[in-house]
This record gives sequence, structure tokens and C-alpha cells, in this order.
Amino acid sequence: MNHTHIRIKGAKTHNLKNIDVSFPLNSITCIAGPSGSGKSSLAFHTILTESKRRFMNSFPSDVKFFWDIPQSADVDEITPVLPVWGLAQHNPVVGSRPAAIDLMSVGDLFSKLLFNMGRNYCSTHLVPLEVNLSIVGILAFLEEQNLSDKDVVHFFLDSEDYLKIHGDGFYPSRSFGEGVNEFDEGDEYWELFRLRASKLQSMEKKLADVGLVNASGLVLIYIPNKNLKKLFRISKNRQCPKCGEVEKINISSPSVFSPFTPLGACIDCSGHGRNLKYDRVKIVKDERLSLKEGAVNFLTYSRFSHLEPLMLKEAKKAGFDITIPFHKLSRKVWKFLEEGAGQFCGLFELYEYLESKRYKKNVRILIRSLKTEVLCESCEGTRLKKDVLSFRVPEEKKYSLRDILLFNFEELFAFIGRIKEQRERIENWEEVKKIVGSLERILKVAIDLGLGRVLLQEKVKSLSINNYQKILLVKYLSFVGSGSLFILDEASLGLDANEVKVLWKYLQILKKEGNTIILVDHNDYLQKNSDEVIIMGPGAGHNGGEITYQGKFQKTKKLKVESRKKRELKKTNISGISIGQFVQKEIEFKVQGVNLVRGKSTSGKKDLYIEALGNIVSEVLGLDKISNVDVEYRRPKNLFKYEKVLVLNSKFNKFSSRSTVGTMVGLTPYIRKHFANLAVSKNLNLKEGHFSSNSDLGKCSTCEGRGLQSIDMQFLEDVQFVCDDCKGMKLKPFLATISDGFHTIYETLSKPMNEILPNLKLTPKGKRIWEYLKLLNLDYLSLDRSLSSLSGGEKQRLKLLSELQKSIENSLIILEDLSFGLSRHEIYRIGEFVQDLTNNGNTIVLIDENEHFSGFVDEIIQV
Repeated sequence: MNHTHIRIKGAKTHNLKNIDVSFPLNSITCIAGPSGSGKSSLAFHTILTESKRRFMNSFPSDVKFFWDIPQSADVDEITPVLPVWGLAQHNPVVGSRPAAIDLMSVGDLFSKLLFNMGRNYCSTHLVPLEVNLSIVGILAFLEEQNLSDKDVVHFFLDSEDYLKIHGDGFYPSRSFGEGVNEFDEGDEYWELFRLRASKLQSMEKKLADVGLVNASGLVLIYIPNKNLKKLFRISKNRQCPKCGEVEKINISSPSVFSPFTPLGACIDCSGHGRNLKYDRVKIVKDERLSLKEGAVNFLTYSRFSHLEPLMLKEAKKAGFDITIPFHKLSRKVWKFLEEGAGQFCGLFELYEYLESKRYKKNVRILIRSLKTEVLCESCEGTRLKKDVLSFRVPEEKKYSLRDILLFNFEELFAFIGRIKEQRERIENWEEVKKIVGSLERILKVAIDLGLGRVLLQEKVKSLSINNYQKILLVKYLSFVGSGSLFILDEASLGLDANEVKVLWKYLQILKKEGNTIILVDHNDYLQKNSDEVIIMGPGAGHNGGEITYQGKFQKTKKLKVESRKKRELKKTNISGISIGQFVQKEIEFKVQGVNLVRGKSTSGKKDLYIEALGNIVSEVLGLDKISNVDVEYRRPKNLFKYEKVLVLNSKFNKFSSRSTVGTMVGLTPYIRKHFANLAVSKNLNLKEGHFSSNSDLGKCSTCEGRGLQSIDMQFLEDVQFVCDDCKGMKLKPFLATISDGFHTIYETLSKPMNEILPNLKLTPKGKRIWEYLKLLNLDYLSLDRSLSSLSGGEKQRLKLLSELQKSIENSLIILEDLSFGLSRHEIYRIGEFVQDLTNNGNTIVLIDENEHFSGFVDEIIQV
């Protein structure tokens, strides 16, 4: 059957209301609508999840066994099922090994290129290591000497090489010191054999007899009649022709250049590029405290607290004042703390004790909290064995493999381009042409999307969502093939107008190759150019989940927003900033105003206005630094005395499967307390824990408070069903039905907050949270809603709300990509909210490319 559309029937995932919809194949469809209206529920939690599940179920059982197969989506039918690729709204990578070069699939290709083109070079003389059997060379040398038949040629071997071949159980009759003499173990060269010139044709056989054809060694040729001697190195391994440096690793496959295999991974750091080291900053977190006040944070832990009095006692004996701030003590105090003295064993001994208990999970967590990642000295962050880092491509031998791996993507693209220019000189060009072409194609897309300055070795787990998505986009947009489905969520996030056009160009190429693309995006340019637009709504949460429009793009009426009146505000200037690849930069912003920062991805806007600005202000004012990034700068001019520096970015992806909206915003405790104070609860002696699905007091013992039970089907996917005992309510049945006269505890947690909270008596803090929920358009969510089921826009606003629960005044607030997942109308509401934050003396720095924020700011900064 020839399908023309992907047809979905009966989609009921999350808030979807049993909808039927179809997407034209080989086209680009854009889904839009308010945050929480069901866009992600349709595109990701239904189409992507179910297509992926069905596609993976088509694999043989022995393959499926090692894959994490998604649970089935709540949908009646999806036809046809295509191979699917999804661009999610978060960075799910938590491992410390993968780097940007791996995520972009450049690493494997580059390993193949090195295997086919690279050669190992001498680290001293920068010449290629070569196989040197030297037998032909020895014969040529002897022929040049015009020897008579009676001349005798002595063959000696370096004593160390001799012992490697024959061991210490067999010694020759002669050796060579100042000349040929009876064997002396102290001489440098030991005799192998001697031949008359007339018998030189048997030399190779003689060398084989003494084991030199299959081994390496330094051979001395001596001709007594001519008093002539000459050294030759015989080796089957590659070595430097000048100094004899031997290749220490067998280049047997491209895996030798991969940090993910034992063949290539650096031994010292196991291919991570970093090592963990106990960090003094984490041992003494606050140097303003004295030893007596608990400056050594490590010794305040219950397991080691009994050692603190001993440490104080010995510190006094050693002459340290335990009552003054730690930073005023001499640096010798660290020698005392780490090595110990008297009855105090010292921190080093305690570290050893912890390492011996690493098999315990809680100990591993504690150890990790005390350590910091430091660059591996052996591989210098390249993650590969030191022995392969001297590899070079002969056509570009200026750069070693170590140099190349420390490139950014722009530099690697230029390197590959130079190799291509010299293709006529490359003997095996036909073999490597395809690899070079693939690398060039991928890197061109990366640079076009603004990833040129991202380092190859930048850890994936540390990438912003913006750059993580871009790298995945590069992977998808450089895809070669047809018949696949691509689902991209907020693909335009953080892209300026030109970069959005670049994105569209590559999407068009994907479409022409016979692929289908579904975008979830609010960008006007993408919507206008898409083949079809689907609008979800009409509202959010239970007020959404429907398709309100499907067809060609229709221009909507723009809301009128009065531009903010110009205010005379002081400016702070910071110059001489050097951070990462950006040197001697300057930043300037208005104090107690809203500053909108824009610029290309390669401009360094986020490095300068998040990492640099946040750390500089924190350091100058004596506040806690926002990160461990090193920044150089000149002292700021007109710096306001901020009480706090707050950074809110899109790195909100670390939460547990039990995390809910209520726990995130802090309202769930109010609900538990409310029900625990009811008369019926007091009569039954119920505590707050009885109303928690995470507490043994209240959770359903059958499903462990999950509301669902799962059956392991071994080689088939697991089956989940609603718990028979609690009926999905997560609590013990009799507890879940306790009512306050309006709703039961289960209804209170599972219904939209705008139906529940108006009936509750909240504290001033609870009321403030409720007002924020309404202002940020989050009041339609239920308190028990899982964070993993929320859209990116909902998560972003929840994080903003959780950070702003306390009354924030006179603070520097740095916001990144605040428009993430928000429609135009929602951005206007957020813009007003951001404006209001300045009324309390706050300074706002907003890094965002969305043009709809322009009317709400005091200053637009173009980087």
C-alpha cells in the first residue's frame, strides 16, 4: 500500500482528548499552540514514543534485550510506522565520558581517517617511524668496503637486546669493548657470530638462527683488518631512523583511536579525559569560619564528627589559632590537616578509609561530593593513550593527534579542507574520499548552525540544552537517506534570524531526499514556510489537548505592546574579560533595568553574560560563585552592591521519576499539612507522612506508591497496568478517600490547581506561590503531575517559579532562553513579569533571541 499520510487515531496521551490527525509524508509540518496545550504530548509522547516502540519491536529478541524499549503510548492506531529520530527538549546525558565530537558522530569517522591516512611520528625528531630490518643496508655497507675473501666480519649485539632474545642462561665467547676480546659481561656489545667476506651470502640465515629476524636489536658490525665499525638497528617494529624511538602500540584497527575501547582509552583516566581529585575547596567550604566553628566541613559529618575535637586539640598543640577565620591561617595548616599529627590521623588516612568502602553506594556519593574533576596529565584531556597522540597525517604533519583533538569544530573543518586540497598527493585517496566527504558535510552543517567554536572535547553532560540540541540537529540534518521521520522540538531555540534560515535550508534538503519532518516550534519564519501548520489548544492542561486548526499558515493579529519608556539608569562596565576562547572582551549593562542580550551563537554572549558576569560579580562582592570557571577581568566600574546573583538557565533535566509539580514548587507540604489537621485525621492519629506516596506511612504497599504495577515479560516489553489495590491513587485506599468537605486527598493532588487551591487556606508564602502560578500560566497543572511529562516551556517556568519563591530584592538575575517553548501571548505575560522584577531593585540580564521581548526591555545589547 502506498501511504500519503501518517495517520493517528484515538490519541489520548496526557491531556490529548481522543484526537485523530494526519501528517502528510515527505513534507514539513509545524505544531504550535500555548505551552501545555498538548504539542509535546502529540509529537513526542505519542508519535515518537509509539513509532520508536513498534520499530524496535521489529528487531530480533537478542537485539531488543539490550535496548530500553519505551512503554506503549495511549493511542489506538498509527499508520505507517517509520524509523524515527527525535530532538528532545532536554539534555539526558549524565555520563562523564562522551564529548561533543562523539555526539556529532565525528569521532568514529575521524578514527577511520587516521587509521587509513595517519602515521606515527617520533616525538623528538618529528619524522615518521619506519620498519627497519636493515639487512639490505648491512649488505650494501659491506659491499662498499671492497673486502677480500679473507677479511673477517664480526657481528655484535647490544648486551640488553642480547639478553632479551637469549635470556641470561647463554653467553657468547667474545664481546666488544675497546676492541674484540674474551667475553666480559661488562662490555656493551656481545658477539653473535663472525663470517669471512666470502660467506656473507649466509648472513641473513645466521641472523635468523640467532633470533634477530623476528626481534629487534642494535647490531655492531666490526672489520678488524680495516679497524672499521658501524651500528645498525634491526627491527620489525616501526621506529625513528634517527634515535630509535620504537612504536609502542600496535595500530590494528580504528578502535585504537577511540576512548570507548580498551585499545585506545587513556589508562590513567579510563578514557574520560579527567580525573577526580579531593578538592580542598569542598573540604573547607567557608574559609570565613574558624576551625572551632567547623571550617573543616568534612569533619562535621556524623561519621567523622568524633575526630573534630582531636583535630582541634592537636591544632592548638601545633600552634594554630582555632578561633580566627580559616583564610587567615598560614598555608601550613593544610599540611597538618592532611597528614595529621598526634592523635589526629589526618585527612589522607580518612580518604583511604572511604576508598576502601567504595562498594557502598552512599560512600561513593560522599566521595564524589568531595572531589573535583581535574585534567588528566597523561592524555591532556584527549582521552586517548599517550602512545597514539604523536600520530599525524603526513599531508598535514604540522599537527599531532593531540593538537587536533584539542581543536574546535571550525579548526577541524579547516584541517579536513586542507587534506582535501592535497588529494592528488594522497596515494589511497579513493579509499578515504568517502570519509573525508562525510566529515566535511557534517562539519559544514555544524559551522552553519553556530557550533564552530565548540571544542571537540567539550563534555556532553556540560553542554547547554541549546548546544546539545544543535549538535543533534547537525547529526540529523547531515543524514543521508530517505523514508525516515524526524520530530524536532524547539529546533530554533537560541538561533538568530540568519541561523533559522540556515536550519530551514537543511530541513528542505532532508525533505527533498524523501523524509518527513514534524516541528514543534513557535518561530514565525518556520511556521510561515512549513507545508502545513497544526495549532493545539485552545488553552493549556485540561483546557487544551484539541486541534483547533490544521492547514496553511495564517497570520495572526499581533498584540500591541507599548515599548518601555526610556529610563535614566546607571551602567556597569567590566573590561579586560578573558574566559575560554574569548580574550580581552568588554560587557556593559543597565543597573536595575531589563537588559536583552542578542548575538550569533559564536559571539560568546552566554560565556560573557552568564559565566563571566555571574562569577565576576559574585567574586567582587564576596558572594558564592556560580561555577568553577576561571575568569580574568579588570575591576568593574559602577558595580551595584547586589545581595545575590541568580542564574536561571535551561539546564533543568535532573529530577527523579517521582518528582512532581507539587514537590517542585513546594505546595505539596501545605496539602499534607492541611489534611493532617482535619478532625478525622487527628482522631485516627494520622501524620503528614500518611498523605505522602513516598512515605511508608501512606504509600500503597502493593505498587510502592507509583499507582502502576509492572510485569517483566523477559524478552518482550514490560506490561504496566493500574494497581488493583489503590486504583492508581498511590496511597493506601482508606487514606486516599479522606475528604476535607470539598475534595479527597487524591482529588486534591490530581485535579488542576485552579480548582483546588482557591478552597484552601494558604500561608503568605503559599499565597505568593499561588500568585506566581497564575501569573506564569501554570495554574492548570495538577500537583501530582510528573515533571517528566511536562513540556519544555512548563519546566522552564516551574524552575523560574521555584527560584523566585523567596522575596528577591537588589539582586542580579541572569535568564537564558526564557522563551523556551512559549507562544507569543505567553512571552508577553512573561515580559511583564520580568519588568515587575525590577521594581524591587533587581537587575535583569536576559539572553534570548526572541524578538517579542524587545518591547519590555531598557537596553538591547548586541554581542
